Amino acid sequence: MGLINWYPGHIAKAQATLRDKIKLTDFVLELVDARLPYSSRFDVTQNLLGAKTRIVVFTKADLAEPAKTQRWLQFYRQNGVSVVVLNAQTGQGLAPLRQLMLAEAHVIDERMRARGRLPRASRVMVVGLPNVGKSSLINKLAKKKAAQVGDKPGVTRDVRWIRLEKSLELLDTPGIIPPKLEDQELALKLAMVGAVSTESYDPILVVPAALELLGACAPRLTPPWPEPGLAGYARARGIVAAGGGMDEPRAARMLMQDLRSGSFGPVTLDGDPPVGGTES
Repeated sequence: MGLINWYPGHIAKAQATLRDKIKLTDFVLELVDARLPYSSRFDVTQNLLGAKTRIVVFTKADLAEPAKTQRWLQFYRQNGVSVVVLNAQTGQGLAPLRQLMLAEAHVIDERMRARGRLPRASRVMVVGLPNVGKSSLINKLAKKKAAQVGDKPGVTRDVRWIRLEKSLELLDTPGIIPPKLEDQELALKLAMVGAVSTESYDPILVVPAALELLGACAPRLTPPWPEPGLAGYARARGIVAAGGGMDEPRAARMLMQDLRSGSFGPVTLDGDPPVGGTES
């Protein structure tokens, strides 16, 4: 068993339901954490969506390295993928996203008219890994609190349709992750961006691997305190136990929280896209 394992029952149940709901969906908003522009596009998601038209939305772009984000945007666009960069907190990217959605809805409307069918609101499924910002995006687009939001994975536990406007309906869904996190580097990345529950791993065991990965991905950020390792972090943050020793559990939890929140600065945990490569 790896250091990180998490596949809660509500996600397993919801993903089975999504296989039926996708048949009713006209197109998809696929949300991708900008810090994981490649590895958060899971095979299980791609298999679920099949050939459905999709708009890829990079969320939490303020936490990722801008230059790397631009390289991944160029890569996807060169491969024919419609992609938008979004900051749901500030609203950046909402206008172009809405334009893309309305343009796709218009195509669907015209297709139905050509077949002699009465037009209806386009049905849009919103998918992505846990805690990627699906509910925040829906609330921004709907301009009201239509979906429950929380800074942890697993807040959305069922699937439900939300009317956005006359021509669009959104399906809010629980996060999607692989059924088995056998790839522990991927699992580590998910923990570092907050896409798996903090209860799924022991932070004392995970922190060394997280710091090693951070050093490989963004050496300028490591260590962001004078002394390396968890002990150095604890001293820099003044985290001490009774008697003056290090409060190791608390220090490990706080370090992982700082990683998730971007306190050390913007970082992209995936490498650069392949030069001249194609999307697989």
